[in-house]
Amino acid sequence: MNARLGIGLVLLVLAPLASAQVYKCKGASGETVYSQDPCGAGSEPVKLRSNRAASESAGEASNRAAVYRTTGMSDAAIAERNCLQSEQSRIHAPLESRTQAVNRQVAELERQLAVTRSAPPAEGNDVSRATLESGMRAQISSLQQSLSAERVAADAQMSTARDRCATARRQQEDQVNQQYAAPARPSP
Repeated sequence: MNARLGIGLVLLVLAPLASAQVYKCKGASGETVYSQDPCGAGSEPVKLRSNRAASESAGEASNRAAVYRTTGMSDAAIAERNCLQSEQSRIHAPLESRTQAVNRQVAELERQLAVTRSAPPAEGNDVSRATLESGMRAQISSLQQSLSAERVAADAQMSTARDRCATARRQQEDQVNQQYAAPARPSP
């Protein structure tokens, strides 16, 4: 590691300990070592400097508040997006699974219907064949209507979830705005 980078990292790590004493020493192979404790006769105390002013100006405080406010607003948007993704999975994943199952059932009924239609008619079985075909078509229609109703219900649930997620976002944004609102200036 570059010696300057190492020293910079050590000082960065030790900066919070500014109230503690830091000593600069020589290691066994001649390298520079920093320690909280004196490390021998050649150790010398190091004066740590802070890059930050003791107090912050009004402009710096305003900038800091603006950054925190922007971060808070971004967090609110991310929370809304996560809420929507969670609701989408909760609501539509079972529907997708159900859709696949219904599609398999409909495909099987259509296959059976095709087999029934292609079979040579047995004498006197025209009525039973027509009844069987009608029953299969009714089952297919019933499955498709049921699935359609489930989609409508899922869409309604998702609409409610969107409203709930958006309301949570607005509340979080209001809290952020209140927390980082510019202080009112005194009247002259």
